[in-house]
Amino acid sequence: MSSQTSLPPSADLPPAVQEDEIDLVDILRRLWLKRRFILWVTGAFLLLGVFIALFSPVKYTASCTVVPQSGKDGSGGNLGGIAAMMGVNMGGMGSSETLSPTVYPQIIKSVPFTREIMQTPIRVEKSGGKSISLYDYYTDKQYQSFNLLDGIKRYTIGLPGLLIGAMRGTSVQEASTDSVSTMLALTDEEERVYKTIQSSLTQNFNQKDGYLTLEYSFPEAEGAAQITDQVRKTLGKYVMSFKSEKAEDNLAFVEQSYEDARKDFLEKQSRLASFRDANRGLTTATAQATEQRLRSEYDLAFSVYSELAKQREQAKLSVKETKPVLTVIEPVVVPSQKSAPRRGIILIGCLFLGFIIGCGWVFLQPFLKDIRKEIREEDKPSAIV
Repeated sequence: MSSQTSLPPSADLPPAVQEDEIDLVDILRRLWLKRRFILWVTGAFLLLGVFIALFSPVKYTASCTVVPQSGKDGSGGNLGGIAAMMGVNMGGMGSSETLSPTVYPQIIKSVPFTREIMQTPIRVEKSGGKSISLYDYYTDKQYQSFNLLDGIKRYTIGLPGLLIGAMRGTSVQEASTDSVSTMLALTDEEERVYKTIQSSLTQNFNQKDGYLTLEYSFPEAEGAAQITDQVRKTLGKYVMSFKSEKAEDNLAFVEQSYEDARKDFLEKQSRLASFRDANRGLTTATAQATEQRLRSEYDLAFSVYSELAKQREQAKLSVKETKPVLTVIEPVVVPSQKSAPRRGIILIGCLFLGFIIGCGWVFLQPFLKDIRKEIREEDKPSAIV
């Protein structure tokens, strides 16, 4: 009877199931025995999360949504047909299509674009009501609110960068006055501001619906809205500049083609008139064939000339066109709520991380003890010798 009661309830189960049950029980037993340690680690990480949530810099995010203009000028197809008749390959000259929205991220990341954003006039709390540039805000500490967490990060994680910057110095080599004088160069301060702006700026182009969303995060709500609106205006200016430049190139091509067609038309007209004056009254088949050929050449030259005259006027109108290339469908609004820090997510994340690290250490500690024990046993013979 006693032998029957000493058997575990899972004696009839397969060995694999018994091992799984034993492993699970062992895991739970270890966690329960080390519950105070796990709670201590979890609590420590929770306190860390509270510290991060309270002292993280406040950010406001302003956004706007625009629809890029994607229309094409219809003159490209007509010009292409005429150029084909003339034996000319126009390539991409006949189209005044706007810049593809897929290129917008590269424009926004470019140094010239970011340099213009650096000069955005903004008003912040510590500027005393006067406008300052975004570059001045990021480089002059008097306009920024002190943040404890940023200070800690600056002199802990960011300490190597500070030391490297101090070793390199802040002097910038002047570019030579020859061929490299037109090349762009950023100072160390400008490069730091460039990285800050790019990390705060977000663009997202929805290819399915065809709209572009621009966002900028800044410590003050009004400043975030001002910078976002300036990003939209600057992007529109760059795209419009590209369109105008392409329209001007197209006009120059049409003007040159128009002059060539005009000369060719006048030449064909003069040859036909001279032939008719010299062969008035002749009815021979040769004369009639020659006149027909000259007449055909004249008609073709006139068609090309008249069509290019129309395209010339259209190209002039395209250059003068001031139609906006970015249509605003959701204007910039001064944000009323903070976008960062997300305190709830920070607390939950730190709480979960602390629990995982505490449990992981409970299971990792025995393996570390075994490793240390093996190392000590290997060192004993050498110590005796």
